Amino acid sequence: MGRPFLNEYPATSHIIGAQISYSRQDRRIKLKILAPLILTSTIAACAVPVGDIRWKPELLSPGDYVSVDQSRSGLIHHMYKGRQGNDYLIESYRGPSPTGTPAFTTRLDGNGNYLSWQRSDGYEVRYQPHDCTRTLGKCRYTEIRPNDERIRWTRITTATDTGFKYVETDRNGERRVSGEIAIDERGIAGSGQVSGHFGAQTFTLVE
Repeated sequence: MGRPFLNEYPATSHIIGAQISYSRQDRRIKLKILAPLILTSTIAACAVPVGDIRWKPELLSPGDYVSVDQSRSGLIHHMYKGRQGNDYLIESYRGPSPTGTPAFTTRLDGNGNYLSWQRSDGYEVRYQPHDCTRTLGKCRYTEIRPNDERIRWTRITTATDTGFKYVETDRNGERRVSGEIAIDERGIAGSGQVSGHFGAQTFTLVE
């Protein structure tokens, strides 16, 4: 499937519509981070219809985090670490709170598309030009794993009244992933679901 993200198996942004509790100095506001983010893109491989489903990091501050309840993987917290060059970093923690060593770190572009995903043990997956998570319309990308295995994906994302939905297939059509995610005006993802060759998972927004 696509990229390894919220549940650590290779299907990351597929799993980005979850619940979020944003915490910063005892303030709680809904945030969505991996949600999975784009309105316009100049990438030649991506056709961009009218719409805005981008994640908006300009509205966040380092230390802000969201908590997501995953039906298969339990509670996870995604903490915004800030900007590094042209990229944005998110550290994800499992357990009751976002403390200790992050389970994985995600590097995103300014729209919320994934650029890379790395576990604490050093295992890393990269995406070229990005994983199309927040790109409306048809978008193609390549997933690159540590053994230099390359998987080409085609993703079609459509805006909905509450967020977006998508279908993603590999080049041979053997693997298929689909999902639907709700987002707010900041591009923060809320409740949603994803399913595919790996099974299914739902996300519930935690207020």
